[in-house]
Amino acid sequence: MKKTKLLIDYEYDFELFGIASSAKFFKLAWAINSLLSTKLVKLDDYTIDYDKEEPVNYLNYCHEDDSCIIQLFKNKSPDFENKYILPEMTHFDFVIKINGSFQTFAAEEVIKELREVKYIEYIAPIALEKLKSKDNFLN
Repeated sequence: MKKTKLLIDYEYDFELFGIASSAKFFKLAWAINSLLSTKLVKLDDYTIDYDKEEPVNYLNYCHEDDSCIIQLFKNKSPDFENKYILPEMTHFDFVIKINGSFQTFAAEEVIKELREVKYIEYIAPIALEKLKSKDNFLN
């Protein structure tokens, strides 16, 4: 019997930024809110169902307005020692996902603004085309 595979090509209409920071999660969200005048609010855990494994939860904050959605994720799961939302980039402590236009800023402008947050030690854009785990961010 011949098997047929269904290939689905998703549209990744968001940008990701990796953040290295030793700050507590809530403190980083508060600092971003203060600097960018956003309202990142703590949401229920973001759950990913991996194949043949139990679901994994990740902490997250979200800001939503008419023009964009900003989500701040903790890269490492609080429940599992070695589970990351971006397993190929474990050097990042947090990940920011931006859907839509954040006040019509380009990626460089977002990075420039976020570098002003005193708790962010390092921030860099993440190239989606090279990322194997980009499907983890599809809601």
